[in-house]
Amino acid sequence: MQKIKNPLVSIIMNCHNGEKYLLEALQSVLNQTYKKWEIIFWDNNSSDNSSDIIRNNSDPRIKYYFSEEYTKLGHARNLALEKTNGELIAFLDCDDLWLPNKLEMQVPVFDDLEVGISISNSIFFNNKGKKKLLYKARPKEGFVFKELLEGYYISMETVVIRKSSLELLDEYFDERFEVIEEFDLFIRLSKYCKLVYVDQILGKWRVHQSSWTWRRKDLFPKETR
Repeated sequence: MQKIKNPLVSIIMNCHNGEKYLLEALQSVLNQTYKKWEIIFWDNNSSDNSSDIIRNNSDPRIKYYFSEEYTKLGHARNLALEKTNGELIAFLDCDDLWLPNKLEMQVPVFDDLEVGISISNSIFFNNKGKKKLLYKARPKEGFVFKELLEGYYISMETVVIRKSSLELLDEYFDERFEVIEEFDLFIRLSKYCKLVYVDQILGKWRVHQSSWTWRRKDLFPKETR
């Protein structure tokens, strides 16, 4: 494995009827100070105006794919992964946001070839103006498989991973899962590579009752078992 100067970052945006906050999420990517990226926008059989919002943007770095049938989120994320061209992979759901310097701050940590996961601090917020900081103390770094098993602390909108590190796994996202697919993947990935924390607020996770996380809370205990 060799260091890659200015690697391409593939940003996976999975969407199912996400029109309400989509334009704001998309703009937070367009505002990135690090410019070498592509968006893999996977439309998981939306019936709203999500496709129009994406297609109205002419930036050639945005690549739109429509699924003819709805699939579980783990499967949808894998289908999007197959379309990526980047050496690094980042994730942004359509109701979350990035700060403009997110990629600029996180890409350089991958100069260390043992690093496979980078995370940052984030703000959890709602539409009433309430905010909560994700990390009040610096989370564990390095080879953190045991720590993640004991108390998972990764938030999806903060994550950047090295694509080649995924080749160490038997499978990517477990396609049985709809709500813990990233929890499962990042814990497995942490067995083989280092996690590095960038101590800045670089993401914003929107808390709202129409989100998939809130609507399918019943699946968490079932899928975790």
